[in-house]
Amino acid sequence: MGLGFQVRRVRNAARRRISPLDGIMRPRDYWATRRVPHFTAGQSMVCGRTVRYSDSFGFLHSVIEIFKDEVYQFKADNAAPHIIDAGANIGLSVLFFKELYPEATIVAYEPDREIFQLLCENVGHLPGVELHEAAAWTEDTTLTFFKEGSLAGSTEMDFLSKGSTVLVRAERLKDAILKRPVDFLKIDIEGAENAVLFDIVDCLDHVRHLFFEYHSTPGKPQLLGQLLELVAAKGFRYAINGAHGPALPFVDKVPHGFDLQLNIFCFRE
Repeated sequence: MGLGFQVRRVRNAARRRISPLDGIMRPRDYWATRRVPHFTAGQSMVCGRTVRYSDSFGFLHSVIEIFKDEVYQFKADNAAPHIIDAGANIGLSVLFFKELYPEATIVAYEPDREIFQLLCENVGHLPGVELHEAAAWTEDTTLTFFKEGSLAGSTEMDFLSKGSTVLVRAERLKDAILKRPVDFLKIDIEGAENAVLFDIVDCLDHVRHLFFEYHSTPGKPQLLGQLLELVAAKGFRYAINGAHGPALPFVDKVPHGFDLQLNIFCFRE
């Protein structure tokens, strides 16, 4: 038996036993998903639930961020918090919220029709979950949507420069916030948060916890300072992490895509 074969056998045995998502995904499911090509649909198990995905890379990235890093972890003051999830994608965030608070009510938005179908299959059967095939926006209208097939579909920019566009419904997020107090508002809408947050500013008193992912696009004004002033004026403190951008901003330019992404956590003392 050659040494190379023995090394591969030991490595494969180790992979069967462990994975970076131990306790969240079974090792065999994790490693099987790792082998699925980029932008290829499939399904796997997460916390004992079958989840269908459109892209293995985006799926694993989200599982790590949501279930391992627990980026949406929060403490509600009741057993049935009300949550609005703008940018729900295939529903992993909805699953996390339901694992955290089984009695939670959740209103989730996803404009991409194909992704929305996966969202319905993954979480549409859960009690207290209301799904909207729409973009969270500043008015009820129709928008041009740049399809990406994974995590970066956007009404703001064509992330892949492929020009794959469709028209999608949009609903004013403010109307949903005003219906009842919101324990957790998540906004991850690939650049559209810059307009939506200014539109909902006068109803943020209805919100207990706010998470938004900030994006800035080369050639357009950066609004991070104004957005932070906005949430601070509404009584929130904030924390920032998860920075994504050029490693050497003084010399590296971003030819396409967002030049800055940040996770913004807003909470009340």
